[in-house]
Amino acid sequence: MTTVGFLGVGGLAGLMLRGLQGAPYRFLLSPRGAEAAARLSADFGYEIAASNQDLVDRSDAIFVALPAATGAEDLSRLTFRPGQPVLSAMAGTGLARLAEVIGPAKAAIAMMPGYANAYRVGPSILHPQDDFWHAFLAHVGPIHVLDTEAQFTAAATFGALSGASVWWMAHLADWFAAKGLPPETARALVAGTLRGNAEVLLQEDRPLADIAKGVTTPGGITLQLLDFLNGKGALNAWHDGLDAVLKRISA
Repeated sequence: MTTVGFLGVGGLAGLMLRGLQGAPYRFLLSPRGAEAAARLSADFGYEIAASNQDLVDRSDAIFVALPAATGAEDLSRLTFRPGQPVLSAMAGTGLARLAEVIGPAKAAIAMMPGYANAYRVGPSILHPQDDFWHAFLAHVGPIHVLDTEAQFTAAATFGALSGASVWWMAHLADWFAAKGLPPETARALVAGTLRGNAEVLLQEDRPLADIAKGVTTPGGITLQLLDFLNGKGALNAWHDGLDAVLKRISA
């Protein structure tokens, strides 16, 4: 059975390992973050490597979820085998930098939301196409392969979008609850509405503009809310925020 080593056992690794339950791999955890590694080992029965180098030596492939600020430097101190598949989910570490620090190993980069991957519905982006990692990520949700690193970097802002959208949904649920709905009803109403609309976008092959027009009746309450939000600059603020994130991760 193929052994995949997890370098970095923080929140993302834990969520990915939840979603990967039942996948045809053996997992080996890095000792970095002893408490988190021990918890994951206890929860899932995975072995903890003696050191990061021990993990690299004993793994067929490496999933990197190290802290972005120090991860590339940590990788540069390790020795990888020629052609060993290495997938980095570290924000801000580009393909060229990853390839530089892992030497003869085979580099690929990815981004995923994490929490949704624990339920096997989170999308992942991958660059470049890699058959091993494509099959690996398919166990935790749909995959979008990006042809260029510029496309990948732009798409990687969806990590921020994912987290911010949870806060947005919580904010909406709080409004409904404040108007007297039971909190569990408010939560389910918001989540169900957005999940339903997301499914429409996934299933329909019509242009998005046509779908949007189809749900907007002239003089109706949808248009009323849109006009109010546009008047406050609320919708354009999402573009501005994503531009700011893109600038940060492109630096």
